Amino acid sequence: MGCDRPQCGLMIRKAGTYVNGSSPSGALTFRQKMLTEIAAGTCPIPAFVTRLSLKVVAMEWRKGFISVHFHIHPDFCVEPDIVFGGFVFSIHDQAAGFAIYSVIEDGMAFSTTQLNMKYLTVTRPGHVCAEAEIDTLDERSAEVRVRLIQDGSVTSESVVTEAIRPRKR
Repeated sequence: MGCDRPQCGLMIRKAGTYVNGSSPSGALTFRQKMLTEIAAGTCPIPAFVTRLSLKVVAMEWRKGFISVHFHIHPDFCVEPDIVFGGFVFSIHDQAAGFAIYSVIEDGMAFSTTQLNMKYLTVTRPGHVCAEAEIDTLDERSAEVRVRLIQDGSVTSESVVTEAIRPRKR
């Protein structure tokens, strides 16, 4: 499952290790704590993650950047050895959300409003690494650039727009 710097931008770390980030005050936000727990493998797995087989294999993060690893089961192929594009799309959305987790302040919520994706080559079942980086961020929205890497090649790229607003109480 190895992933080296040219492939993913970071050395891979299995669940149980993480790169720390912090809020402007220096304390971890609620969602940054969640990233830490996801990376450590101690966060409860939401039902949608289980149903969509988006369980994190390994993760590293810092403020504004996430490198997250998944294993795609062959059941998600539409043709032999070709992963369904909608599944690849969901990995991009998940990675963008994790990147937002690394920067969003407590008391705020976000939702994906647009995801523009470019498929560069087929994604095959097996290990993939999604890298997501915040491109622009203000108090109302963010743009996140995501790329999916497999066997040293970028298989897809996207720009994900996230709306940010105060959480309703």
